[in-house]
Amino acid sequence: MKQYVLAFGIALSLSSCNKDADKVLELEGEVMTIHDEVMPWMDDIMTLKSKLSKKIVHMDSLQNEGIAGNNIAEERIKATEINQKLNESDKLMMDWMHEYRGDSAKKLKPEEAILYFETQKKRIIDVKEITSKNIQEAKTFLD
Repeated sequence: MKQYVLAFGIALSLSSCNKDADKVLELEGEVMTIHDEVMPWMDDIMTLKSKLSKKIVHMDSLQNEGIAGNNIAEERIKATEINQKLNESDKLMMDWMHEYRGDSAKKLKPEEAILYFETQKKRIIDVKEITSKNIQEAKTFLD
C-alpha cells in the first residue's frame, strides 16, 4: 500500500511539473507573439518620423519666408511632440528587447519562470498599446 501512495505522489508531482513547464512555454509563446506583432511597427515609426521631419522642415521654410502664422507655429510644436512620442515608442521596444532574457528565464524554477514571463507579457503589452496610440496619433496628424 505504501508503494502505491508513494507512486501516486510521484506521479502527481510530475504532473504538476509538466503543467508548470507547459505554462512557461505558453506564456513565452504569448510574449513572442506580441513582440512579433509590434516589431514591424518599428518600420512604420521610422516612416512616420521621416514624414514628420519633412513637414517640420516645410513649416520652418514657411516661417523663414514670413508666411507662417500662429497656426503653423502650433502645428510645428504638435509635430515635434508627436515625433518625440514616436522616439519614445522606439526606445520602449529597444529597451524591452535588450532587457528580455527568455532563454535564461526558462532555466529558472517553473514558478519563477512563470512570474518572469507574466511580467514580460505585461511589459510588451504596454509597449504595444503605447506604440499603437502614438502611431495612430502621427497618422491622424499627417492626414
